[in-house]
Formats: sequence, C-alpha cells, structure tokens
Amino acid sequence: MRKPNTEIKSIIKERTLELLMQKNPEQIGMREIAATSKITATNIYHYYKDKDRLFQEISLDCLYELNTRLSESAQKGKTLKSQIQNAIEAYRDWCFENPRRALLVMQGIKSADDVSPELIEEYYVCNRTGEKLLKEAIKQGMAKSSNPRLDVSILVSGLWGCIESVLLKKSEPDYWEKGNAYTDRFIKLWINSIFEGDEK
Repeated sequence: MRKPNTEIKSIIKERTLELLMQKNPEQIGMREIAATSKITATNIYHYYKDKDRLFQEISLDCLYELNTRLSESAQKGKTLKSQIQNAIEAYRDWCFENPRRALLVMQGIKSADDVSPELIEEYYVCNRTGEKLLKEAIKQGMAKSSNPRLDVSILVSGLWGCIESVLLKKSEPDYWEKGNAYTDRFIKLWINSIFEGDEK
C-alpha cells in the first residue's frame, strides 16, 4: 500500500478548514472536500476514511496551534504564577481572536471517542501544558492543589463556558462586547483559589 502524500493531506486540511469557516460540519460532504482540494472523490478516501476523521485531525491541528501560543506566552512570565496566568489569558485571547475555529473545535466537531487512548490524549495537549505548570508551582510551594489534573480541567472547561457565553451572546448583555472583562473575573477566581488569594 502506498504511503499518503503529506503535501496532498495538507491541501485537503487547508481547503476543508476554509469550508468549515463558511459551513457547519454536517453541511459538508467528502465529495465537496475532494472537489475543493482538486482531487477525486475516490482518492480522498486514501487519506481519510470519513469526514469525521478529517475534521478531528483539523481540530487537533488547531489545538496544537493554541498550545504553542499559550506555551510561548507562559515563557514570558517571570514567576510560575505569572506564567500560568499568561497561559490562561493566551487561551482566552486565541479563542476570541478565532471565534469560528474555537467554536468548531470546542463544540462543533464530533469528539474522537472511538480512537486509541493515545490519540485521545493528544486532544488534551493544552490541559497537559497547564497541568505541568501547576505541578511545578505546587512543587515550589507557590500553589496548592490535591488534584492538578482536575483543577486544570475545571479551569479549561469553566473558562471555555465563559468564552462561549460571550461569543454566543448568552452572557449578560453588558459583556457581549467586553469578553476580556467577563473572563478576567473567572480567571481571577480560579487563580485565587489555587494561590490562596495571593494578589502578588
């Protein structure tokens, strides 16, 4: 069996992401993706067995892009607390800067729950970066958490809930155009709970 052409795979993902910026996942078929990618409908199945796998791979690409952003932002902090805050704010900022992609990745694309545990783990790349930072802060006596993985998971889920409510205008109307102020409150509550109200 011949190996998939990585250049064609990149084109397929690029063109599919463009389609996803205009349509919901259920409105897009493999034939349309193939036509947009300038390959045959038959040939596309050499690269992806179905559109869910393709969408999930695009979702994973977006998560790695987001993780790079928050990792780079974290490195700019002088203390572990500021590194963690920088990473959280970078997550928030990426979502507000890329609302369509954020909504697709977090809620629009079907979760990959029928793949290997190793692949599922990849979808938690941002959580693991946060968990690593928090564990180091705990190790140095700066933060307290009996379950860093759970606390970071709650952070990510809770912060996304705040972001989503602003993007979909489900928050208080006063904050429809003030997403940072809305999410800053949640971030501060989480930071203070982990760093025991330390305002430094």
